[in-house]
Amino acid sequence: MRIWCSLLVCLAGCGIGMEATSPAPKNLPKANEPRIDRRNRAGYGFAPLPDANPPKTPRVPVKADDWFDGGDGESRPLPFAYVDGSGAAAYTILEVMGGGAALLDYDRDGLMDIYVTGGGSFGKSPVRASGRAGALFHNLGGGSFADVTRNAGLQDDQLYTHGATVGDYNRDGYPDLFVAGYQGCRLYRNEKDGSFSNQTATAGLSCPNWNMTGCWADIDNDGWLDLYVVTYAKFKLDPEHICINDWNLRDVCPPTEFEGEVDQLWRNRGDGTFEDVSHQAGVDVPGRGMGIVAADLDEDGWIDFYVTNDMEENVLLYGGPNLTFSSEAIPAGTAFSPTGEREGSMGVDLGDYNGDGKPDFIYTNYVNQDISLLEMVDKRGFVNATSAAGLSGSTSSWVGFGTAFADFDSDGWQDLFVINGHVMYERSGSHYSQPPRLFRNLDGRRFMDASPQGGPYFRAMHAGRGAAVGDLNNDGGLDLVVVHQQERVAVLFNQHPPKHWIGLRLQGQSSNPDAIGARINHQFAGRELTRWVHGGGSYLSSCDQRIVLPADDASPVSVKVRWPDGRTADFSDLIPNRFHELVEARRPTE
Repeated sequence: MRIWCSLLVCLAGCGIGMEATSPAPKNLPKANEPRIDRRNRAGYGFAPLPDANPPKTPRVPVKADDWFDGGDGESRPLPFAYVDGSGAAAYTILEVMGGGAALLDYDRDGLMDIYVTGGGSFGKSPVRASGRAGALFHNLGGGSFADVTRNAGLQDDQLYTHGATVGDYNRDGYPDLFVAGYQGCRLYRNEKDGSFSNQTATAGLSCPNWNMTGCWADIDNDGWLDLYVVTYAKFKLDPEHICINDWNLRDVCPPTEFEGEVDQLWRNRGDGTFEDVSHQAGVDVPGRGMGIVAADLDEDGWIDFYVTNDMEENVLLYGGPNLTFSSEAIPAGTAFSPTGEREGSMGVDLGDYNGDGKPDFIYTNYVNQDISLLEMVDKRGFVNATSAAGLSGSTSSWVGFGTAFADFDSDGWQDLFVINGHVMYERSGSHYSQPPRLFRNLDGRRFMDASPQGGPYFRAMHAGRGAAVGDLNNDGGLDLVVVHQQERVAVLFNQHPPKHWIGLRLQGQSSNPDAIGARINHQFAGRELTRWVHGGGSYLSSCDQRIVLPADDASPVSVKVRWPDGRTADFSDLIPNRFHELVEARRPTE
């Protein structure tokens, strides 16, 4: 159960209260109101970015041993940036949440395309949030992308947006798109001709609250993807609600100023419409949700969810029959920090960092709080392995958002990526733009900070938010797409793809079409690798659902798949250095 903590509790132990702001009286005289132009304060803000033709940045040389190329050069960033409305100097918490990216092969040409949410702006008379269209970029190959937003019918600018997630909700073989935003959401159906149509009303979806992101998963095992919508807080734009920090400067109000909102769970009826089963499922508990991941954690045949919350206990929901979920975060050891404090948790991902075949969690936190690594010790129990894995203290100086487990160096061990950026404009000694972090996994024992070798992008400061991982050029190396505030989207190509690899796209038949909830096992370098097809992950973003694994040599390989319904299948004679589509066999009765 998610319980929102009071400002008093936060001040006592959460870390954010002392760093953040305190409320000012609503009738604060204008003469006493601090007038801060944060755009001119070095390190604390940025100038508003034009909607079109964002400025180019000088090409930064890439060294031979850098992990990634791109991000700070003219040829790599997308000509698009998430715009948050901070130019209005409204100091709203809404504007600091940011946006995300979704990777999807919308035209089924075998290359992952990129969708980025657009954000919005704020009007002053009356005070309101206005939307800005996101952008869809078609992957042309060779590291090039073309803006096809208008042709795809995605130029909708009526919603201030945050997150995007991908799933084939109508089982037609083409990925559809769900976009979450402030006081609304959008369900875009892929029309299979290069365009999308807005099906939100037709599908019966209603999202009137502050929606952060969505997560597709089949909660009732009927083969149709259902939708979990993560919401943040009860919030409305109020110019009289002013917060002053401990430096006597106006700043963004802390999250504890706002009561948490209830999440929504929508069951797919299989006819193009959805029904709200939030109350029946037990997910309609107030909380300030930020991140979500879905998988069958205990392998009982039912999908489970882990939801990270801002300054509240995190939520672990185990699924079961009759659309019911049991809240297990406290007994499982996933609700609080190791010292029992509520954390300012944002992005989350699932992987197997130590190679024991069990799913582990990583999630990012606020400044003065370490990133949290949760190691599964049994099917419903976790221990905090942050310190043991060498991550304690290495991330506490920053505010973490997008994150991912990913084997960037193709050695069979999943590495770790974190994008950082502050949410308070006027902080002493903590810049709004912050360095991204890259950690190399050392044989499942601990992580080493490899950020200096990450490439030019990792040697610069960014106001980072969403991030998505995928193989953008089908070379077996995992690439990165990172969304910032007021800065062009970075596309980071892996400079060192493996010599031999195998790519897998799972296609459910009896199970859901995206095979969310499946597990893959593969032999490499004398040990067994385990990966999961999961829903959600990172922050406000949707990663490439395909699984990329290293191979020992050019010989054909075999993999074992446990499908979401629990049945297993072996796939052999898979030729390395290409992607394969693995199709689930239908049940005999079908």
